[in-house]
Amino acid sequence: MASHPKIVAIGGGKGGVGKSTVSILLAFWFARMGKKTILVDADLGGANLHTFMGIKNPPRTLNDFVTRRYDSLEEICLDTELENLRLIGGASDILSLANIHVSQKAKLIQNLSRLDADYVIIDLGAGTSYNVLDFFLAADKKIVVLIPQPISIQNAYAFIRNTMYRRLSQLVNQKSSLQSLIKTAMDTNNELKVRTVSELLQIVEELNGKEAMSALQGEIRRIQPFVITNMVRTNRDKGAGRVIQMVADKYLMIRSVDLGSIVYEQKLYTTVTEMLPLTSLIQSSEAFASVYGMAVTLLRDD
Repeated sequence: MASHPKIVAIGGGKGGVGKSTVSILLAFWFARMGKKTILVDADLGGANLHTFMGIKNPPRTLNDFVTRRYDSLEEICLDTELENLRLIGGASDILSLANIHVSQKAKLIQNLSRLDADYVIIDLGAGTSYNVLDFFLAADKKIVVLIPQPISIQNAYAFIRNTMYRRLSQLVNQKSSLQSLIKTAMDTNNELKVRTVSELLQIVEELNGKEAMSALQGEIRRIQPFVITNMVRTNRDKGAGRVIQMVADKYLMIRSVDLGSIVYEQKLYTTVTEMLPLTSLIQSSEAFASVYGMAVTLLRDD
């Protein structure tokens, strides 16, 4: 293809913060703005995005691509009731998909960039497994979702921290000394007393030179995630994203971007908890309106 779609990955710590809802809301707005959009359920082993889209039993899923029943991701895309929006569903009952092999993961990531779309939005699973982090790192735009609760803020920070260390580990996998140093630094109570990335880079420079340090520093700066605070009830709740900005900058040297907040909405919450299609209320949803500015910002950022 002459051009590749922009890949947007949505992750962030534990489940229950509304990653799937945010993914759908963004996908709806992109599609309504005339962008050919594909929504991908990459919650490997725990997929449910198709349910929120009003599709009970997807005839084709990611597992069909991974097991080579289809040669391309394009073949497993499903049309939705919305113009410009298609879906690639996951398979919640397939254990092999949850434990995808590294070569299958690499093939999947590679094929995402070959899809016929302007934007590919990937809804990631909960946690910080290598699968989740690698899909997140492969994206052009990385979005971390949290809710205004202390444990969620901690989880979001841990997600960004693990993303950074995963990237550094990938870069130095051929250098055993640096690999050992990074693994040691990942332990918050490490014997070297490394508490910040700045301290880690200082040790890298001392042991391996300024060039090695600068290379790692450059990769850290490239991560630059967007942060969305979901289920906001008060003005004070809106500050959760800015907390992540300050802490990630201070300890990780990562400059995140606060993309804004989404209001808490009871009817939306009820729809999600009861596993009902979001398509039934999306047009009248206040949360849907909250995401409009985020979508505009992401498009303008290109």
